[in-house]
Amino acid sequence: MRIAQISTNTIPVPPKDYGGTQRDVHYLTEELVRRGHEVFLFAKRGSTSNATQTFEYESDDQTKQLDFIIKHMPPDIDIIHDHYGIVAKANPPIPTICQSHSKAIKSNVQIRVYVSKFILRKYGKGKGYAVYNGMRMDDYAFKKKKRKYLLFLGRLMKEKGVHLAIKVAKKTNRKLIIAGTLNDKKYYNAKIKPHLGKKIRYIGPVGGARKRRLLANAHCVLFTSTWDEPFGLVLVEAMASGTPVLGFRRGAVPEVLRGVPRLVCDTTAGMAAKVRNRKQLPSARRLRRYARTRYSERNMADAFLRLYRKVLTKKLYKIKRNTLWNRRKAKLQPASNGDED
Repeated sequence: MRIAQISTNTIPVPPKDYGGTQRDVHYLTEELVRRGHEVFLFAKRGSTSNATQTFEYESDDQTKQLDFIIKHMPPDIDIIHDHYGIVAKANPPIPTICQSHSKAIKSNVQIRVYVSKFILRKYGKGKGYAVYNGMRMDDYAFKKKKRKYLLFLGRLMKEKGVHLAIKVAKKTNRKLIIAGTLNDKKYYNAKIKPHLGKKIRYIGPVGGARKRRLLANAHCVLFTSTWDEPFGLVLVEAMASGTPVLGFRRGAVPEVLRGVPRLVCDTTAGMAAKVRNRKQLPSARRLRRYARTRYSERNMADAFLRLYRKVLTKKLYKIKRNTLWNRRKAKLQPASNGDED
């Protein structure tokens, strides 16, 4: 199968630190290539992959990016998997999946895909498909023996509830390491900075080996989001490391943790109680096994290949004649000078 994967122009594939969407694109691309498919990746400059060919955007302007994709799209592509949205909105004359990694798909696109059943119901109104994120388990270190610190890993903003992780750490008298990108300086100065000291530390964004060590050695990871998370990759990253991850009953969290329901919490007090009673939580091996069984890159590739084949055999897509894609393509074609060969 010849497949085009369309990533965003915000973070290269694969990401060095934060970048859930780009990590999904990376794992899916690599697994599809491993299975013998021809994959053509469109992504931000600096991206690397084993794709048949990688095309790096030449501009930050979305119109120019769309033109770039149209101009460089290889012939005889069977299906386009758009993680960005700009291609799906243009309705190309090629079967196209539009995947949302977080929010509603408001444009009139061929096929909608969401990262959880919760988001499919909430934003997609049940119209479309849900395919879970997947990751390579071997990319995460596994340790049975843990250290005593708690870990928060994510963007520093109100919606991620870092202040609640601090509250749990204080309730349990545990050290807390906060790692992630500072997205809201006002929130940081008001709710996080006053609590920093020997027991509560902010270490900035992390990635690579350092991130793997932090996840593998933590007593627990605290997933304290106060908004409806579409999926929550940190949940799976922690379990892949054999580390319990405690998350609030919001968004897709109960869905992702369906097989390990003891990890779901309703309050900071409840979360603190589970931190204290660590032995009552699933074992490191059980967590790793659950993550591998449900959220590996192979599971994700299996699900998408089933969907690709369903789209192509049952022709679930509707291709329009006068699309933005066709109009832009017509403008990109060189004008004829009237000469004959």
